[in-house]
Amino acid sequence: MSVKLRDLFAVSLANTDNSYTTLAGRKVRGPDGSKPVFVNLGFHLPHTPVLPPKSFRDKFKNRQYQLPAFSADEVASFPTQLQQIYNESKTDGMKDADKLQAVRDYYAFTAFGDALIGQAVDAFKAYSEQQGREYLIVFTVGDHGWHLGEQGIMAKFGPWKQSLNGAVIVVSSDKERFPAGKVVDDLVEYVDLAPTLMAGANINIQTPEYDYLDGVDLAMVANDETIQRDYILGEMNLVSGHRAYLRTKDFAFSMRTRDRREPAVTPYLNDDITWALTAHPLKVDLALYDLRVDPLERQNVAYTVEYIKLAEWFRQKLGRIVLGDGRVEMDWNTTNSYNISNFADGADDKKIEIPEALIPQPGMTNPQRFNL
Repeated sequence: MSVKLRDLFAVSLANTDNSYTTLAGRKVRGPDGSKPVFVNLGFHLPHTPVLPPKSFRDKFKNRQYQLPAFSADEVASFPTQLQQIYNESKTDGMKDADKLQAVRDYYAFTAFGDALIGQAVDAFKAYSEQQGREYLIVFTVGDHGWHLGEQGIMAKFGPWKQSLNGAVIVVSSDKERFPAGKVVDDLVEYVDLAPTLMAGANINIQTPEYDYLDGVDLAMVANDETIQRDYILGEMNLVSGHRAYLRTKDFAFSMRTRDRREPAVTPYLNDDITWALTAHPLKVDLALYDLRVDPLERQNVAYTVEYIKLAEWFRQKLGRIVLGDGRVEMDWNTTNSYNISNFADGADDKKIEIPEALIPQPGMTNPQRFNL
């Protein structure tokens, strides 16, 4: 029987309690029909190289899209780390026709992925119905968004919305936990996926055994209005070195966290861990965007007279969380060499309580640069 690669998931489900041969020639067994099925099904797309099948590329060949606005003034406001990201991935020098084709191809590749995901979802729902079982399907974009010219790049790795804004879609046979068609615009994080899946398997994640979980069951986010999370955060060390970010509904902030680019290595695990909290602001490469007046994040105001005190507040808030509230630095070249930093235990309280005097009035569109 000829089997296409994209059909392998359906082939596996069709061979419940049976053995079959994979495309690689391995003899494997399909799912055990006496047990629920837990599957991690990953499609490595959209990703570079962006190579959509011709049938999908043709669907987009005449589509017109408005290219994102970008100017050299944006780069002028980037601190050193963000300039490094820009220089690695800049596309603002391309011709508009080439930019447009890149956008078309990305959307075509994404549409191809949507089609594959749709086939897999249909197969799993049909299998669950056949087995007489409930189902929970959690869809997410793996670890990032993608710039299509915003900030002058076509890439990821930045602290901007296009790099960080993924998607989560949860579909369940239990329409009380996850009502069909309900849209929730609350801030969520990838750490929410583990508790969502565990709770979906009827594991009581409220017991002390699961205190290590940082995330929240998305069913609670969708249905419990008392759940409070004023920000999301993260940290990375790719392309330009260690950088952390924190986003609220009104502000987007990011900063350098370590005074080096290298990953953690013995004997320097969590050494000089408070550097980013005490160093000169210019060395920490601060970036702050006021989303109330700049939702596209085109003007870094961290070093302006009007915003520098607010940027310092965010530096202390984010820095204490990522550097001092259970930070683990592990030397992955060793068996078990790690260090835990807890000088600010409890800093990650999910609350943003900015002193009112630090927040500029909305409507300020031309803050003045500060001469540091």
